[in-house]
Amino acid sequence: MLSLSFLSVLMVSSLSVLLGLVALLNNPTRLTNRIFALLCVLSSAYGITNYLADHDQSRGLFWARMTFLAAALVLLFMLLFINNFPRKLFNKKWETWAYVLSSIISVVVFLPDFIPQVDLKPDRTDVITGGLYPVFLVYVVIFLVSSYRLGALSLQHGEGIEREKSKYVIMGFFIAALLIAVTNLILPLLLGNNDLSALGSYFTLVFIGFSTFAIIKRRLFNVRMVVARSAGYLLVVVALASMYGVAIFGVSQLFIGKDTNPLFQDGIYTLLSVVLAFTFQPLLRVFQRGTNDIFYHEHYDSQVVLSNFSKILVSERDLDHILKRTITELCESLHIGFGQLVIFNNERVYRVEHFGQLPKRLMVAPELATLNSSMIVADELTGGARKQLMENHGIRVSLTLKTREEFVGYLLLGDKLSGDIYSSQDIELLQIISKQLAVAILNAKAYAQIEEFNLTLQARVDHATNRLRAANHHLKELDKAKDEFISMASHQLRTPLTTIKGYLSMMLEGDSGQLTPAQKEFAGFAYGSSERMVNLISDLLNVSRLSAGRFLIQTKPTDMVAMIADEVRQLATHASAKNIGLIFEPPKEILPPAEIDDNKTRQVVMNFIDNAIYYTQKGEVRVVLEQSGDKVRLEVRDSGIGVPEKAKKKLFTKFFRADNAQIVRPDGTGLGLYLAKRVVEDQGGTIIFNSVEGKGSTFGFELPFTPATPIREVAHAKSHK
Repeated sequence: MLSLSFLSVLMVSSLSVLLGLVALLNNPTRLTNRIFALLCVLSSAYGITNYLADHDQSRGLFWARMTFLAAALVLLFMLLFINNFPRKLFNKKWETWAYVLSSIISVVVFLPDFIPQVDLKPDRTDVITGGLYPVFLVYVVIFLVSSYRLGALSLQHGEGIEREKSKYVIMGFFIAALLIAVTNLILPLLLGNNDLSALGSYFTLVFIGFSTFAIIKRRLFNVRMVVARSAGYLLVVVALASMYGVAIFGVSQLFIGKDTNPLFQDGIYTLLSVVLAFTFQPLLRVFQRGTNDIFYHEHYDSQVVLSNFSKILVSERDLDHILKRTITELCESLHIGFGQLVIFNNERVYRVEHFGQLPKRLMVAPELATLNSSMIVADELTGGARKQLMENHGIRVSLTLKTREEFVGYLLLGDKLSGDIYSSQDIELLQIISKQLAVAILNAKAYAQIEEFNLTLQARVDHATNRLRAANHHLKELDKAKDEFISMASHQLRTPLTTIKGYLSMMLEGDSGQLTPAQKEFAGFAYGSSERMVNLISDLLNVSRLSAGRFLIQTKPTDMVAMIADEVRQLATHASAKNIGLIFEPPKEILPPAEIDDNKTRQVVMNFIDNAIYYTQKGEVRVVLEQSGDKVRLEVRDSGIGVPEKAKKKLFTKFFRADNAQIVRPDGTGLGLYLAKRVVEDQGGTIIFNSVEGKGSTFGFELPFTPATPIREVAHAKSHK
């Protein structure tokens, strides 16, 4: 039959195992949870082996050695726990030496010279120590001193709730370790017996008690979920059992007697079972809400948090206010002890905002670069540099704030005040908030930059305005002088050019005698050049008149058909020289005269046809005149080089020429189309332009005309290839 003492030891050991199992199941991936679970199991093993070493006389020597092995491993894992909780203090190289020493002592405890034999007594077994026993004592001293120093460092560097958690666990271990050392190591050496060694099995209760207090009071390892759910289901089971018992008793008293039909009884019981089955879920929800109110008073509504967060982002434009209010709202709503926003600009830290107690050392930019991932949860990492870095700085969650186009910064969060790990609800909420926050911060940064720019913009604008006024006044004087010079130079050049052109014309017509073919060719070149020079001077004079406001439109009824036919006739020679067809298509109906400026409109027509011939390498130029409602419409269509898409917007501006036009005709001025547009628009008309590069262009205009007596129809004027 099992003794009461063994049952009590078994109960203490079971509590220790249960404590470790709860910590492990809560977060199996976290290293400290696994170490704590092993520590609890080894403490349980120590208690049982210590009891068996005293009471199992047939195998007392084996259990004694197993007791020392369990004690050695307890010291090892307590050292590892202190080194890793709440964050790692020393690197793995230091832990390797602890493993080596523990491996050595694990072998030593089984050597014959450590415990040669045990002394069997009626009620217990005394251990007889050998020459290697002092080695174990040295091992105990080394690990206790090391654990003490590590514990002191952990408490020194710990912050807030983390320090409180580790304080109770470390305190419980040292009190239990000292009591066990006194009763199982020191007193046996001093008294020469093991009368008090049995107490060592119960001293693990001290460690269990302090750890349990840390779990309940400081929420170590977040076991509240297990407790809350267990309490909820337990209350449901008790309530259902009570209800079922009361219902059965009541029904039996009221409806069921000795002569009651068994089928009726089965029906009643089945009905009660169905009622209880439908009652289970409502009761479970009631008890879960009750346990949540007790264990999860820090529960929050995600929609409420998102709503409050959105209100902040909408109402604030200042970057500093957004950072401060959002990190405060986030940490207070999720009950987080520490939060930090690190905002970057041009790969440098631009703003930093904190909530809660500041850590002793903040992360620098190179360390933050190692966290370059959308979200990192420290409890989900099994190891590595990022895990170590986050543990060293007390960071539990790291989120990278960025949009599709731009990196914004980092959101770093510490432990929750409850000690809980971050739940799936927390993670989902943080992912949503991080995206909204990244966009809001970018907008605030842009707004801040605009505000900073506006502070200096007015002074710069005033300074630039004064300079522009002075420059504009100077430019007006220069422009006036330029116009006067162009006007004067054009008038002075026009007279000799007209003379040169006249004499060349006379030479070509044979007034000075018959010319040889070569002379006639050279004189033709000179005549063409002088003609272009006269046209250029005319354009310059017109530009000068436009600038001076002396460009006047003098309208009169004009026969458009005759005018265009005349221009086609004059340019037919040029078209024939290039082997290009020049075709004029007059309107089919009789066209009334148009109220236009004859000379200026004629120059526009000549410019359109001349350009079409110049920029057409092969094919034809078709001049189409027609009546369009109360307007006359002219189109000059060619199959030439066309106008590039990027040049179309500037084509009718002063001195502009497309790149492909400059290659074909280097001597152009870029004034023809500019003047044409001005002439047409000043007469109340509109320019027609359509072009596809490499396929040809259409230039023309629409001008209003006044109905009058119809004029005679003019025959088609054509020049064929």
